[in-house]
Amino acid sequence: MAIPVPDYHFIYIAPGLTGDWLFIAARKYWLHFRPSVIASLDWVAYVPPRHQIAITTLGRRDTAQSIRNEIARRFPNAYHDPLVYDFLADMQLTLDGRTAVNQRFGVPG
Repeated sequence: MAIPVPDYHFIYIAPGLTGDWLFIAARKYWLHFRPSVIASLDWVAYVPPRHQIAITTLGRRDTAQSIRNEIARRFPNAYHDPLVYDFLADMQLTLDGRTAVNQRFGVPG
């Protein structure tokens, strides 16, 4: 089942990650899909409730569960697209691969 294109798509850079995770790992993905880049989930709260939201999160294993919990608590109707990698090169391979096949989000579980 394909995920519909949301009204708002955010790419959230988890705490503790450097700009390299955006400028290197997510560069092609961002250039292709143009999600809004945020470093705080507080920005998502400004989206009017009637709009569909997708949040792609870039995080490491040590922060993934807390981010998942926060998104579920604060934005229960948002589609959460978590990417959990401990190494920048692994994240880049996934995002570059998604871009190459025009796949904005991961396959739903």
